[in-house]
Amino acid sequence: MQADDPSKLETTLPDGRRMTLSLPTTDAEWASDGIKGLRAVLATHTGRGEEPPALPVRPAIPLEVAILSLET
Repeated sequence: MQADDPSKLETTLPDGRRMTLSLPTTDAEWASDGIKGLRAVLATHTGRGEEPPALPVRPAIPLEVAILSLET
């Protein structure tokens, strides 16, 4: 990790990609330390988990009905 700029955090992910987190300047007291106020948190979940259920299949509406909904 690199912390030369107190508003920017740069790191390299295990797969070689680089990631940068930039914090905008602010007068908020809780953010006055920039990235020094951040801390690493272990992941609570890994992977994608279960897939959501599929949407119900609905028949296509006729083109005329679709066009009517566009008219105002």
